[in-house]
Amino acid sequence: MTWKHLTQEERYQIEAMLRTGSSQAEIARALERNPSTISRELKRNPSFTPPSHGYLRTYIAKNAMKQTAARRAAKGAASYKITGELETLVDTKLGLGWSPEQISGRAYSELGIKISHEAIYQYIIRDNKLPLDQSKRLRYCLRFHGYKHHRFKKSRMAERTRARKNWIKDRPRAANDRTEIGHWERDTLLGKRGESGLNVIVDRKSRLVLIRHVSRVETETVSEATVDALRPHLAMSKTLTNDNGPEFRRDEQLQQRLNIPIFFTEPACPWQRGSVENANGLLRQYIPKGASMDGLASWVPQALEETLNFRPRKVLGYRTPHEVFFNEELKLMSGSLLRFGLEISRYF
Repeated sequence: MTWKHLTQEERYQIEAMLRTGSSQAEIARALERNPSTISRELKRNPSFTPPSHGYLRTYIAKNAMKQTAARRAAKGAASYKITGELETLVDTKLGLGWSPEQISGRAYSELGIKISHEAIYQYIIRDNKLPLDQSKRLRYCLRFHGYKHHRFKKSRMAERTRARKNWIKDRPRAANDRTEIGHWERDTLLGKRGESGLNVIVDRKSRLVLIRHVSRVETETVSEATVDALRPHLAMSKTLTNDNGPEFRRDEQLQQRLNIPIFFTEPACPWQRGSVENANGLLRQYIPKGASMDGLASWVPQALEETLNFRPRKVLGYRTPHEVFFNEELKLMSGSLLRFGLEISRYF
């Protein structure tokens, strides 16, 4: 059960029920709160009647909210006690890679200074919120630069980036339902760490695959490969969906070049772009994980692309992605296309 503060409405309800003579237990039941919560609220936030009433303790919701706000402000001010010599000491030890817990514990055992590790974290957070020319960059003294710590999970830059993105929940229904051609998914198939990879784009309805080799897995190279792959199909392209990988940044520039919206899946939700994930799995039949792609022959990406596009798919009623995308009928069991595509045993 998650504990939460009493709301303004609850405090006014407490005041009203007390005026009618209700007991603390009755108030707790009405608010669906623990009786101790009501008791603690009345003890911490009492009000006093004028002298003519003999200074009787009562409860007034408006005054209770003022007292609560004052306590929170005082608590916040207490975390600002890292000043002067203590501030210099904390900055120095953070710079040496000490954690707030280590600084707090050692300051007390050696110097008798009581400073909680939470106060040090709040000090770091305040520094992180300052303009870049005023900040001491204290968060970068923490392990992983604080990015894996729950206090720093959402930086201001991440929040601004999230606000400007088109999220998959807003994607057109036709894309979600796979009812029309031209809604693409995009991903990068990685080889050996730090080397080149494949930019893989899949049409959601037909499962047609477009593959381009990228010498570097970074924004400019992947964007150029995406434009090159989609250029012949721009007239029928409607949306593009990918994950939040670093190679897919600067989406606004790519949207302008393609003149279609780019949508992003939620973090850690690969199933939201299942078509390209499935295509990557098929490609792993030819390019195992960890295999180097730096020496990949120039003809391989196109050969992989055509092999998958001319292979029957059960999900398409055993038609091929090429047939569905271009609305054609092919003869694959005889004639010139009988042996069309890569033979795994021969080339890999």
